[in-house]
Amino acid sequence: MSNGNGFTNPGERDYPVEDRDLAEEQNEHLTRSLRAVRDNASAPAEAQDLARKMLSGRLELKDVLDDPSGYRALTDGIAGMRESWRSMAPEDRQAVRARVEEKAVEAEADGVGAGYQPR
Repeated sequence: MSNGNGFTNPGERDYPVEDRDLAEEQNEHLTRSLRAVRDNASAPAEAQDLARKMLSGRLELKDVLDDPSGYRALTDGIAGMRESWRSMAPEDRQAVRARVEEKAVEAEADGVGAGYQPR
């Protein structure tokens, strides 16, 4: 956001996420995902705000659940996903599982997430 003099507001700067507990590829993926949520007009406002906080460096990944708005954004989002999952037909659930496993195999072949094993 510009304040008229060409500078952004300090709380709105966009930094790549650099969590030292994550691999470089994971940090890059997290940064891309946060930017996508922030820029998605159909994303819940709480999720967009959470993404902005993380991209501005005001909130670290390890502190998301300790932040009241972060906790609310994540738990509300998970609740919606849970309801969607429960309303799916068993065949649709199995198709989702198969796609996740396929993507995990592709990612592992590319050297990303080598330790991931879908359930």
